[in-house]
Amino acid sequence: MRSKFRDAFRGLGAALKDHSVRIQVLLGICAVIGGAIIRLSYGEWLAFILCIGAVITAEILNTAIERLCDFVEPEQNEKIGYIKDLGAGAVLAASLMSLLVCVLVVIRHFTEVL
Repeated sequence: MRSKFRDAFRGLGAALKDHSVRIQVLLGICAVIGGAIIRLSYGEWLAFILCIGAVITAEILNTAIERLCDFVEPEQNEKIGYIKDLGAGAVLAASLMSLLVCVLVVIRHFTEVL
């Protein structure tokens, strides 16, 4: 059991070395700072945390897919490109849904102020 957790934490450490993952983590930190500034409610924090986690998880999985594809086929390959596009699309879908949640929450806070 310990080795599984050790492997998982090693995987997180490896993921954090990837540029795309670090960007998503940085954006998540910005979202947390923004949430603190506008004083999110408990439910809003839950939504933000779930969204941040979904985007970072999608990015880690996409990075794993890309690395595996590059290992299996280092040369340009139309089928591998399609697989990589699907992974990138998953990150984009998670990011757009998260952005929508963020916009809806922020709009609600600004309409309360006005």
